[in-house]
Amino acid sequence: MKVSRFSALVTVIVLVAGLFFGSPFVALLKSFTVADGFSALLNYQVLAVVGTSLLTALAATGLAAVVGTVLGYYFTFHKQTGSRWLKTFFSLPLVLPPSAAGYMLLLAFGRYGLIGAPLYQTFSVQIMFTLTALVLAQFFVVMPLMMQAASSAFQQVPGSLVKASHSLGADEYTTFIKVLLPLSRPVLVAGVITAFARALGEFGATMMVAGRLKTIPIMIYVKAMGGDAGVADGLSLLLVLLSFMILLLVNFIGEKR
Repeated sequence: MKVSRFSALVTVIVLVAGLFFGSPFVALLKSFTVADGFSALLNYQVLAVVGTSLLTALAATGLAAVVGTVLGYYFTFHKQTGSRWLKTFFSLPLVLPPSAAGYMLLLAFGRYGLIGAPLYQTFSVQIMFTLTALVLAQFFVVMPLMMQAASSAFQQVPGSLVKASHSLGADEYTTFIKVLLPLSRPVLVAGVITAFARALGEFGATMMVAGRLKTIPIMIYVKAMGGDAGVADGLSLLLVLLSFMILLLVNFIGEKR
């Protein structure tokens, strides 16, 4: 069978892409040793960092699920003059460099920041360099993902069902709870899972606001720069496995729709 030039070109690109994207994973597996990797992961300090990462990622994802779903609903069913600009504004963290996002959070919530200063001066509340700062940074980055997922989910619900709900006497809240959420559940769940994965892997923004606190990505960076390959390898492999399982789950949900 004669192979066309285009098919040959596609095959070459696929092979080169596979080699390029696969080589870092192969290199990680080659560098990882069971003895050093697992002993590093079982270290109390490392376990505490893993716990901090899971806790803050869950909190940020919970906030993003609520706020993102509400915003997605608003931009789907309350289209007004300027709503497109407002939606674009809320989507900005998707394309902002994470370090810039973290710096802006410092300017807003730092001890001398726009919001942080009155909070500290009035209530002696400091946000930066605390767990709250980590949650806010992760929330700032992942909320737009949830908003986009919710908006996409609600747009897929037939408008006739929404109109039928209203014609039967259901108010906006009842329609949202009884019609929109159940029909949008698979996409919303996939959005929540994706947001959690993104929050767990966030580095740039959290690095700016963490202070002495560490998340998994921050510890990977610190240990890699310090030459502690055992911890860096172990935590990197942990994130790879978690990310792989999360993607499998998202794909499974997508296929079940």
